[in-house]
Amino acid sequence: MIIDRGQLGTLTDTLKYCEYLHNEYNITYICFDEKQEKIIIPNTKTLYVPKKGNKLLRGILFLCVCIMCCLFYNGFIFIVYFPHCEWLKKILFWKKMHVDIRTLSVNKSEIIQEEENKRLENSINKFDSISFITEGIKKKVHVKDNIQTFILPLGADIISTTNKDFKNIKLLYIGTLSNRNILDTVVGLKMFNDKYPQIPIKYSLIGDGTEYEIIKKYVKENNLEDIVSLYGRLPYNKLKPYLDTHNIGISYVPLIDCYEFQPPTKTFEYGLSGLYIIATETYENKQVINDKNGILIRDSSEDFVNALYKIYSHRNEYNSNVIRNTMEKFQWKNIINKYLIKIIS
Repeated sequence: MIIDRGQLGTLTDTLKYCEYLHNEYNITYICFDEKQEKIIIPNTKTLYVPKKGNKLLRGILFLCVCIMCCLFYNGFIFIVYFPHCEWLKKILFWKKMHVDIRTLSVNKSEIIQEEENKRLENSINKFDSISFITEGIKKKVHVKDNIQTFILPLGADIISTTNKDFKNIKLLYIGTLSNRNILDTVVGLKMFNDKYPQIPIKYSLIGDGTEYEIIKKYVKENNLEDIVSLYGRLPYNKLKPYLDTHNIGISYVPLIDCYEFQPPTKTFEYGLSGLYIIATETYENKQVINDKNGILIRDSSEDFVNALYKIYSHRNEYNSNVIRNTMEKFQWKNIINKYLIKIIS
C-alpha cells in the first residue's frame, strides 16, 4: 500500500514504483482526487479521496480513509510523508509502517523552515522505518537509534530516445514555478538575445506556481513571445514531445541551504533523454553533472548568459548517447531494484 496525498502521477517517484512493481505486487494507492487525468496501472487499485471542504476537513477525511484501509490491510504500508501522518501510526500502533522523505522544508523563511523540519522530525520518529532521498537530507534529521533507515534516491526513465541536434539552442524547463527563481533564467535569456541577436534561441517552460504570472508578464512586457513559450502544468505522460524536440534542459534552483541536498528530478530526466543540462551548482547536482552532460552555474542571470554562450560555442561537441550513458545508473529500474526492493521485502 502506498499513501500519498498527491494524486497518482503527481509525484513521479511513486508513479514509477507502481509501474515497475505491479507485475510482482498487488498495489493499493490512496491519494486525493485533484481532478487531474486518472492513470490506470495493472494490479494497482487507486482509492481517490474527494478534495472538498476546508483544509482541516480535507485532512481529517484523508486520515480517516487511510486508517480504515490500513486497519484491514496486511501488506507493506509505504507512506510519503505529509504533516500529521504520524496519526496513522499512533492510532494503528501495532501496524508496521514505513515513511519516506522526498524533501525537507523549502519555505523562504528560515524560521518557518526550522519549525516545519522539527515537526517532520517528531513525526517520522513514530514509524518503524524511514527512507531519505539522499544522505545529505538524512544527516539533517535526528532519527532514534531503534528505527531502521534507508536511502531511496531519485531516478528517471529514458523518456526520449532521439539524438538531439545542437545546431540551435532550444531550452526546456520542466518543474514547479514556485520558489525556484526561474525568472532569473528568462531575464538571462533576454540578456543573451540582446547581446547575440544573431544566435537562434527558443525557451519552453512547463509547470505552474506562484512565479507563472510573473514570468508571463515579463515575457509580454519585453516582447519575448516569439522565443519564450509557457505551457502550464502537463502530466508526466505528455512530456515526451518536448524532450524529443529540445536540446538543453534547465535544472535551476536557488543556491540556498534547503536545496543543497535536494536533487532536482529533472536533472536525471533531461540527461537520460539526451539533453545537455544547465544546472545550478548544488551539492547534489555536482554529483551528477560533468563536462560530458552539462554545465554548473551560480544562481544568477549573468551566469545563465555565460552558460548559454559557452554551450553555443561548443555545440558541435555534444552527443545525446554520451549524455545518456553518464546517467545510466539513475534509471528507475536500477533505483527500484537496488534500493526500493530492500525496503519493502
